[in-house]
Amino acid sequence: MKRLYKNVKFGVFVLLVITNIKLFGGTHTLTGFIFQSETKDPMVGVNVILIGTDLGVATLSDGSFSILNVPNGKYDILCSAIGYENYKAKISIPHLGKLNIPMIETFLQMEHVVVTGTRNQQINTSSAVATEVISRNDIEESGARDVAELLEERAGISVSASKEGGKVINMLGMDSKYILVMVDGQPIIGKFNSRLNLDQISTAVIDKIEIIKGPSSSLYGSEAMGGVINIITKRNIYQNPFSLTMRYSGGLTSPIKESFNPIDLGVGKRDIRLNLNGQMKNVVFHSDIDYLNANVDKNLQYIDVDDYNKYSVRGDVNWTVNEMHSLKFNTGRFYNNEQNHSTLLDGQTRIIKNNYNGDYNLSLNDRLNVQGVLHNENYTRQYTEVRPQTGDLVRSDTTLEGKTELEIHTIYHDENKTINIGSEFWIESYSNARVDDGKDQLLKGVGYYFQYEKPISDDFTIVTGLRSDNNNEMEKGIVSPRFASMYKISDRYKIRASWGKGFRMPSFMDKYMDWNHWQFGYAIIGNPDLVPETSSGYNIGLEYYHPGKYKYSITFYRTIFDNMIIDDQVEPGLFTYSNIDRVIFTGIEVQHRANYTKNFTGYFAYNLSHNRNVVTNEVVPGSPEHSGNIKLSYKNSSSKLRSSFKIKIVAPYKVQEFVPDGSGEEVNEGYFDIRDRDGYLLLDIDSRYKISPKLTVSFGIRNINNVMDQLYGPFVGRTVYLELKTKF
Repeated sequence: MKRLYKNVKFGVFVLLVITNIKLFGGTHTLTGFIFQSETKDPMVGVNVILIGTDLGVATLSDGSFSILNVPNGKYDILCSAIGYENYKAKISIPHLGKLNIPMIETFLQMEHVVVTGTRNQQINTSSAVATEVISRNDIEESGARDVAELLEERAGISVSASKEGGKVINMLGMDSKYILVMVDGQPIIGKFNSRLNLDQISTAVIDKIEIIKGPSSSLYGSEAMGGVINIITKRNIYQNPFSLTMRYSGGLTSPIKESFNPIDLGVGKRDIRLNLNGQMKNVVFHSDIDYLNANVDKNLQYIDVDDYNKYSVRGDVNWTVNEMHSLKFNTGRFYNNEQNHSTLLDGQTRIIKNNYNGDYNLSLNDRLNVQGVLHNENYTRQYTEVRPQTGDLVRSDTTLEGKTELEIHTIYHDENKTINIGSEFWIESYSNARVDDGKDQLLKGVGYYFQYEKPISDDFTIVTGLRSDNNNEMEKGIVSPRFASMYKISDRYKIRASWGKGFRMPSFMDKYMDWNHWQFGYAIIGNPDLVPETSSGYNIGLEYYHPGKYKYSITFYRTIFDNMIIDDQVEPGLFTYSNIDRVIFTGIEVQHRANYTKNFTGYFAYNLSHNRNVVTNEVVPGSPEHSGNIKLSYKNSSSKLRSSFKIKIVAPYKVQEFVPDGSGEEVNEGYFDIRDRDGYLLLDIDSRYKISPKLTVSFGIRNINNVMDQLYGPFVGRTVYLELKTKF
């Protein structure tokens, strides 16, 4: 018995020794799984090292890794791959469980999940509908603070200042009123003169932007005649929970040279952004606040925007109730107060826009998903004019706009096909003293759409669909079909082609405008007999994609507009809107993005546009025939320093300019004239340096070569900004 007792004691002793060696003095195996943050796909070949040691491996084809013989202690683990942001974290050995590490794509940004082209999630390189993506990394490299600034860098897109304030875009030579702009798949209201001011949307709330070029009314209805811009605000849950960004910018040359004075609060631009992200069990929330105050920002020939302040607030909550049910709520508010000054009048513009959105998602099984979206948005724009000499009120003009929309969308997906069926019901309201004597306008509409996507073979996929729209302003409904396809020549070569129809309803201003703008020498009357504009367009493109290294594409576009609505001069100083027979937009776009080395990435794009009015054979005004942009990005080995140098080139083109009579009397003698605009070249540089994981400083110079054009823009010369961002 004693011998048995001694043997048990010895066994326990040996067990304790072995356990202590294993826990405190031995070595261990560190295991983990590395995946692409957006697609959740496993990543092969990611380098995983423990800093300060010679221990490290590369991930296998299933994304897994195992580092053997790791002594006890605390380590910094570093994961790196070309085109991805370095992942760095502190770990302790022994480590309980397996590490799960997301890698965020930074340089090439090709493996994005896109949704705009087909209304269901797909990897960009696998989508039959060509989709251009502006990633979060692109946004940060641009240094842009709003969507207008961001899009201004792209080839085939030009941005111009509106005399009513704000900035509007022109894409592939098509006016912005033919480009549907959405936020998270919901159209934005609040247009003035049928055009949306994109400087109302702060880049602080954007995760990425998806752009579809060509008619897309088969999915989105009115206004998607020439293309769609979808601003995605979904947040990456791997971001830090709280960040604060402060930016100062000012001019270095006349006419706003005096604005570069960071100490004087009366000049320059100051921007403050707050971002909060969080997760509690199955609830994820995000909120953003962006406030901008600007002074001495000379803008236009006739109206000078001397100072303005604006803020935007947005928040959303995502609640995953269980595997079947999920809910999302978001709300936002935009406010803008702008002062306009001229020799004749002083003006003030106040804009308030609110939106509310509820999204319910039901996953019945792995194949069937139903989504319901209830969206409400209201917009108020108040404009007042005062004579600077006397202080007398000349005009007080208020625009009220609202929209409520219910959308029900069903997706069925299996290995052989994807079917989308949806319906939309909406009510729009509009009132303005310039339109039909201020009477309330009401538009009630309904739209039904269907889309069928099928892989015919491993190499060939087709997408077909159509949509029917009707409302109380139509004599009969409009049907918008679409067909798209993708053929894989090889693992790296793809051909995409699509054809579709689009339409745009005449706006209330087009039909019922009644406005005498005597101080500029013209009056406008609406045309209640206008019919909807329609378009038919196709594109075909070739893409070459080498994973992780480079991507090249060339695409041919052609869009034909029928019943296009134009400004029509009835007599000197009197204008209306009229339908014309046909306008054809033709273009070729080339894009190339590459990782030249681990530190350098390049992006190049060129756009050729040939846009003609078939009736007159004249060039469509505002359509640059040649435009291009080049971007060279650099990051050092530690990823602390990042810098990008950008060039935007635009060739000479025709513009339509209004020539006022200049008398200042209530006599309308103004007229529109087609004139030549000189080409221009813009140079920008943006740099970021990560001082610590929680602190980043940014610096940028806009318009380095000091280009100025007092008629068409840019209206200011060289400017500089300084930015400080801290994370908690």
